Amino acid sequence: MPRQFLEVIAGKDRKVFQKGSGRLELAQAIANRRNPLTARVIVNRIWLEHFGMGLVSTPSDFGLRSEPPTHPELLDYLAARFMDEGWSLKKLHRWLMLSSTYQQISDDNPRSASLDPGNQLLWKMNRRRLDFEATRDTLLAVAGKLDQTTGGHSVELTTEPFSTRRTVYGYIDRQNLPNLYRTFDFASPDTSSPQRFFTTVPQQALFLMNSPFVVQQAKHLVDRPDFKAARNEEQRLRLLYQLAFQRDPAGEEIKLAHQFTESQKAVTPPSLEPTGWQYGYGEFDEASRRIKHFEHLPHFTGNAFQGGPTLPDPKLGWVMLTANGGHAGNDLQHAAIRRWIAPGDGNIAIDGNLSHDSEQGDGVRGRIVSSQLGELGHWLVYHGQEKTKLMNVAVKRGETIDFVTDCRANENSDTFAWSPVIKYVNELDKTASGQPTEWNAQTDFTNTIPPLAESLNVWQKYAQVLLLANELIYVD
Repeated sequence: MPRQFLEVIAGKDRKVFQKGSGRLELAQAIANRRNPLTARVIVNRIWLEHFGMGLVSTPSDFGLRSEPPTHPELLDYLAARFMDEGWSLKKLHRWLMLSSTYQQISDDNPRSASLDPGNQLLWKMNRRRLDFEATRDTLLAVAGKLDQTTGGHSVELTTEPFSTRRTVYGYIDRQNLPNLYRTFDFASPDTSSPQRFFTTVPQQALFLMNSPFVVQQAKHLVDRPDFKAARNEEQRLRLLYQLAFQRDPAGEEIKLAHQFTESQKAVTPPSLEPTGWQYGYGEFDEASRRIKHFEHLPHFTGNAFQGGPTLPDPKLGWVMLTANGGHAGNDLQHAAIRRWIAPGDGNIAIDGNLSHDSEQGDGVRGRIVSSQLGELGHWLVYHGQEKTKLMNVAVKRGETIDFVTDCRANENSDTFAWSPVIKYVNELDKTASGQPTEWNAQTDFTNTIPPLAESLNVWQKYAQVLLLANELIYVD
């Protein structure tokens, strides 16, 4: 068959495409005044985004089996004007948004609701929830942290340190879409999606309540210079409402806010000093014989702490820790580090075996490093096993003991096993009352509690309360 346009649209006398592959002529035939569908489809899609529902309820199906347009004359008028104005999307947006229909409020009207409960006649604006991208951007914008840079590479959005770029620049792995996207009804990247569907599930509220990203924005909100410059409590409250909701608080809201802040001042914050196991990566400094830097591994699969959902992670490579051991990172700057934090002063004994089973690669190097005393011991293991036993090591409360495993010269076949046991050999000091006296890396792993975040102060808590409000994520 020669390349040519669809007979059902172009008619039986259609002409064969003559120029090269025919792609340009195909595009010109699609976006053509003689094609009745293209302009109508575009207008309907833009209308859908602004009003929440299209003039045709099935935006990718204008066929005989779909619902007819609710306003056929309006659809035809907008399509004709759209073409007359040079197919300008900018002008189309302007016509719709400056119309009196678009600028209506969303307040209910009992008489209109009884006559037209589905609001097909557009007697009010439909209240709409922001999609995931707009919600995340709103949280950043309110906190004063939204990066509006245009263009550039995609960025990872779900791992710390959290990017402040607009969500449209988020990296999407079609094979491993993060659960966060699914929770907020992100469109499937594997298929054509004519419109977003919205669900209301508990995970959405739990994200806003517990996510480190949202907590971080609450902190940024009260760290803004204009908030710090406010002279009294009422000015701070009004500023928060202006930033979050673009309005002043009502009298009842001021009263409730005062009650909240007074009640929180009486709350004694919990002890935030972490103890026990932590899981991360970092680098051993040969000069000081101590850890140069330590970063937490951001992703937990249920069985392993690692850089992301898949290995190797684009940023952190192969570094990974499990209950029994793990895998060293791709270089000496990404050594796997299992960290233990002492709950009190005393002397400890360390026992365990470092093993490397593979006959490939060059083996791994293990170190035990004290933040107070420096390197306590190191072992090179290749296709074998070494006992890593230390006796009577003095530790102070809050001191770290790091079990560091690096790749030596290369990361080939650097899976290792190392699940040390730490035991106090004398009584703990009184500051560690109620703490266990023995830690087993293997059996403690499933009960691991993430490092405690810095406690929120009164105003940071109240800022997060406002970020949880429906008013912030609904277009009214």
